[in-house]
Amino acid sequence: MLTCRPYPGQAMSTSRTLTLRTRLIRLVVSWVLVGVGVPMLVRAELGVAPFDVLNSGLNRTLGWSFGNCFIVSSVLFFALGWALGARLGWASPVGTFVIGPIVNLVLDRIGHHEALAVRVPLLLGGIAVIATAICLVVSTDLGPGPSEMFMLGLIHRGMPILPARWLSDGSPVVVGLVLGGALGVGTALFAAVMGPLVRFGLRHLGYVPRTLATSAKPTAG
Repeated sequence: MLTCRPYPGQAMSTSRTLTLRTRLIRLVVSWVLVGVGVPMLVRAELGVAPFDVLNSGLNRTLGWSFGNCFIVSSVLFFALGWALGARLGWASPVGTFVIGPIVNLVLDRIGHHEALAVRVPLLLGGIAVIATAICLVVSTDLGPGPSEMFMLGLIHRGMPILPARWLSDGSPVVVGLVLGGALGVGTALFAAVMGPLVRFGLRHLGYVPRTLATSAKPTAG
């Protein structure tokens, strides 16, 4: 059973000790959770995820469909993460095309809501669902999402997990705002809490990013 342990005492990422079947299950579950979490944020109408601020800005500026904006921005962030040293797995591009239809399906099922008593739980639940999805997909080492690819690239360059997550969330927000993207209180909340949630989740799963695992040294007893 996986237990919560501090990074300095760990020598490798959990994915190296998991079976391929377990990693694939985590991967598929993470895709489904993203496909559910994103519509929850959209229907909350209190602010989309940081990555979608960029997509909405591209949509408004260039007139492309939201789906095409998502593909283009994903490719850009995959390239940035790869340039910084993160590993691009086969699941990264596959997940980009699998999640889209799930998002559309769940959006139709949730519908619109006016009451804050419904929208606030949708916002908070969506953030929790997406945080869980991020931790699961990263722990598989099969290929992260675009924001996670950028985050892992920053970690590879020596940045701690928390600021790396904040930067990977903050950069699309800044660019998206310049392009006229949508922003709300939910976006700020997402960006503020996602770093701590991801750090907590990865530690709970016993996962150490490869760069941290390589650099960690056992302390003298």
